[in-house]
Amino acid sequence: METLYELAKLCSRQKQLVESIIPDDNNSPLKKLFMHTYSEKQLSEYECMIEIYGKKNQTAFARLKGRLRDIFFHAILLQGQVGNTEDIRSVEFLNNFKQTLIARILLQRKSTQLSIDIIEKSIIKSMKFHVTENVLEQSRMLIAHYNGAMYNKYKLSKYQSIQSQYLEIYKWEIKSENYYLDIQRDQFQSLANPSDEMKFKALTYYKELQEAKGIRSYFFNYNRYRIEASYYEYVKDYAGLLNLSDNALKEFNTPDFKTGSAISAISIRKLWALIQVEQIEESIKFGTKLMSRLPTGSVQWYRIAHYTLKAKLYHGDYLGAIDTITEMMENPKFLKLGDYFKEIFTTSLGYIHLIVDSGLIPQSNELKAKLPEFKIGKFLNTTPVFSKDKRGINVSILLMHISYLLQRRDYSSIIDRIDSLNQYAYRYLRKDDSFRSNCMIKMVIQMAKADFNPIRTERYTAEMRTELGRVRLAGSGENIEIEIIPFEVLWSIMFKAL
Repeated sequence: METLYELAKLCSRQKQLVESIIPDDNNSPLKKLFMHTYSEKQLSEYECMIEIYGKKNQTAFARLKGRLRDIFFHAILLQGQVGNTEDIRSVEFLNNFKQTLIARILLQRKSTQLSIDIIEKSIIKSMKFHVTENVLEQSRMLIAHYNGAMYNKYKLSKYQSIQSQYLEIYKWEIKSENYYLDIQRDQFQSLANPSDEMKFKALTYYKELQEAKGIRSYFFNYNRYRIEASYYEYVKDYAGLLNLSDNALKEFNTPDFKTGSAISAISIRKLWALIQVEQIEESIKFGTKLMSRLPTGSVQWYRIAHYTLKAKLYHGDYLGAIDTITEMMENPKFLKLGDYFKEIFTTSLGYIHLIVDSGLIPQSNELKAKLPEFKIGKFLNTTPVFSKDKRGINVSILLMHISYLLQRRDYSSIIDRIDSLNQYAYRYLRKDDSFRSNCMIKMVIQMAKADFNPIRTERYTAEMRTELGRVRLAGSGENIEIEIIPFEVLWSIMFKAL
């Protein structure tokens, strides 16, 4: 039944079309099943079977579901493209496949000339919008037609040339896709900073793809961008990544390449790069503009909002950060996000509450009332241990918890956590790629050794505090997911609580 409920939702705008295909008799089992798929109460398979047949009849019910499913499929084929009307490529991509399907059906029914007329018009758009698989299928049909009884030397040569050209394009599309998937697999499997082997692989792939001459297609260009972007991230060339993303945005805003998902993904990388090169004001401006253009509450909107929020926190725009986190968490779609996203955003909320509690913002009581609620105890009890995230927000959560304990003067609980914090840094944070995180953790350890005395703490941590200021977050290549607010600000909050 889950499949039918999902199909009914997809065909909500075509409900009347579906209804016109099924029997008008209210006693018809098909009509009854159709009505159930659109009812507010979702029944289980067994409950629906009993409602329709009055008894258990799995064989008949399976056939009935199959009939309704096929009707929904037909409605989906008939319906127009739903989504961003400016996303021309996505519309044409699906329309061209529909044209090929229609032509195949007509050809099967011996309407050969009509079928060929459709394909000859459609192949032009398939080429324009880089629907490579469809160009190959359509050229194959046209070659077979003009090589047979309707022999035409000129057209046969024309479509053979097109087929040969697009076979080469298809080869490079598949190669670039496999290369990107290989890099993506390495990223999923390795939580450490990229190894020399990963860097060399990304460089080798992107250099090979750069040598492809005369290949310009949506999938090839997009995969090439993602591979090159990964390499720039690996070697911490954020200025190069920013320049690459700017050029990609120009390219993917042309009508034949324009697709919302690609533009959003490139924009997120650009926003991340802007933060890394310390163009914070520009990143806030860019992120805010993107948020206004994306569907509110979509996953891409939340990802853009996350980095826009981060830029505001780095910039010290705490009032703007409060507005953004409130908009994010009060959106009804927040609860439908995956746990990973919710945990990151809730951790950010915890830090904003920490900023408000520390008195860094005037009128803290009024702002506290405006913010979504955050209870550190409840958060820690409901947040799973990030066992697979050895370099992610574990550090953020540990440091945030210690900050709250400091504000409560609960020094014994802090001491209990110092050892695990130290072990965590030793095990998962290498000095060469996590200098600031290590420095911050060592300062907290020294604070405990100073018995939380502000004078001794200042003396014990003076050298490390200088080092922290020397290695700036921007351009350092550290994981900015760890540093939700600059460690300099976090340390001042901790020190003030002593």
